[in-house]
Amino acid sequence: TTSGIAFTFYQLAKHPDVQEKLYQEIVDVLGADHRTIELTYSTLQNFPYLDMVVKESLRLLPPVSFIGRRLVDDIEMNGITVPAGTDITIPIYVIHRNPDVYPEPERFDPERFSEQSTQRRGPYDYI
Repeated sequence: TTSGIAFTFYQLAKHPDVQEKLYQEIVDVLGADHRTIELTYSTLQNFPYLDMVVKESLRLLPPVSFIGRRLVDDIEMNGITVPAGTDITIPIYVIHRNPDVYPEPERFDPERFSEQSTQRRGPYDYI
C-alpha cells in the first residue's frame, strides 16, 4: 500500500545507517550500474535486508492498526467460553509492540526480522 511505502521511506530517512546498508545490498545484487538492470521477481528474492526493513517499518507503523472478526464457533480461552457470533478485535498495533517479543518495541531495528530472530517468534507475533 501507499502508506506502507511512505512509512518505509520515513524510517529510511530517519536512519541513514539502515539506508546505507540497504543501498549496499542493492549495489551488491544489481551491480554499480543498477539503474539499467531489469528487476524481476526472482531478482527481488535476493534482497533479504530490504524485506527486513519493510517488515520492521510495517511492524512499527502498521497501515491497519486492528482487524475485526466474528466467531463462527464457540471457543474456550483461558477457561472462559466465548460464544459464536461474538465480535472480536485483533489489535495489530498492540501485538507488534509486545516487549516480550520485541525488546525496545518503539525502536526501529530491521534485524528483528533476520532469519535467526524470526525463528524465536510465534506465528501470530507479526501480522
